[in-house]
Order: sequence, then C-alpha cells, then structure tokens
Amino acid sequence: MKLHAVEVLERERFGDHTLLRYRWTGAPPEPGQFVMVRVADSAQALDPFLSRPFFAHDYDGEVGSLLFEIRGRGTALLSEEDAGLLVSEPLGRGYTLDGGPVALVGGGVWVSPLKLLARHLTRSGTAHDVYLEIPAAAPEAYETWISENYPDATLVRTEADLDAPQTVLASIGDLSRYAGLYASGPAPMLDAVKRLSEGMVPAQLALRERMACANGSCYGCAVPLWRDGARAYARACVDGPIFPAEVLAW
Repeated sequence: MKLHAVEVLERERFGDHTLLRYRWTGAPPEPGQFVMVRVADSAQALDPFLSRPFFAHDYDGEVGSLLFEIRGRGTALLSEEDAGLLVSEPLGRGYTLDGGPVALVGGGVWVSPLKLLARHLTRSGTAHDVYLEIPAAAPEAYETWISENYPDATLVRTEADLDAPQTVLASIGDLSRYAGLYASGPAPMLDAVKRLSEGMVPAQLALRERMACANGSCYGCAVPLWRDGARAYARACVDGPIFPAEVLAW
C-alpha cells in the first residue's frame, strides 16, 4: 500500500473531535471508502507502527477531508497542527447507490462517511433525509459544526444509555417510505438499524473494524456473514467496509 505525502490545508478541533482537510489530486473517493493515514515525521515512523483507517468524509474535486475522534497516540499526532501527513488512495467498497428516496442515519463522530454520500445523492438528484445523533457527551462546538454542515438534517440529542439508538431510529418514523437506508454509527446503532430494517427496507451499514494491512493479507478485520446459508467471514478492508445488513451474521 503506497502512502502519498499531502499538503494539510486546515485543521479544526471540537473538543476531542478533529476535522482535517488536505489537498488531494489522486483518485476521488467514493462514498463509504476509507483511507489509511499516518504522520509524515520520520521520527514517528514506528510510533505508532500502524497507519490509522478513516472514512473519506468529503471531497470537492481537489480537497479531501477526514473527521475523527482523538482516542490514543496515533489520532493525537494526526490532530496536531504541525504534523505532515501520508495518505493512501481511497480503499475498500463503498455504498451502492440504488435510487431514492433514502434515509441516512449517523451516530456521533461516526457520521463521517455520510457527508460525501449526501454530496453524491444531491448531485444525482436522489431524494434523501438525514438523521444524526448528537450524544450527550459531544462538545457544544461539535454540535454547532454539525448543525452548520448538515443544515437540513434532523438532529437527535441522546443521553448516554442503551436506548440511544432507538431514540434516533424512532425519529425516522415509517421506514417503508424509503427505498434504502444508509447507516454509519457505533455498533449498538448498526445492530438496531439491522434489526429494524429487516424485511422492510434494504440497509447498508458502514463497519468500523481494526485494520492493519488494509489489503486483505492479515485478516485482522474479519467480519462474520452468511454465505450460501453457512456462516463465513469477509475482510472489511477489501470486501467492505460497507455491507448489506442482511448478510451480516450478528
């Protein structure tokens, strides 16, 4: 996997959340694809050892962006103002766009792939509604940014409890009015979307798995699914990270 040195144009911080914009003139990302990212500083070449996978958040023809939460040393380094970056080409299989109307559902910082998806849907004239969770722990600056960048979205504020996914999904109402559902969120939300959509509307889920090689060699991102009636495994980095909800063996 080749990493390309990129020019960082802007970083924004919202508490523990970071939006990073960089100049990109390579292959354009498709909604739901991801990139591998690491700092370019040679002193940090092996610390941390692995690059970090992030969904492509947005791309306007020359500027790409990534939205992520600071959770450890790797993401902390990426969020620093003076860190140069190495970024891969877009990787994996993204969302399949099959016409509308469709609903986009996102939870917390996991809304990241939905911005590029919404851009493509708008460009193609596909009717879509957006439902985004604002967790109780999210900083006010992040909520303000979400409001400004998704002006037509329904924002659902939730508490830190097990009912948060149901609170978001309840705001959608009758799912049968949609031709498809696109979701990106924490595991409990994806599980709730899978169960609620079953037999009613096709759903595609953005999975966040730990990735090391990003080329399918290490099988570290194996995902259980049903294949020909038997339980099997797929690799999120090359077979996903977007999967139809009905094939996942959860």
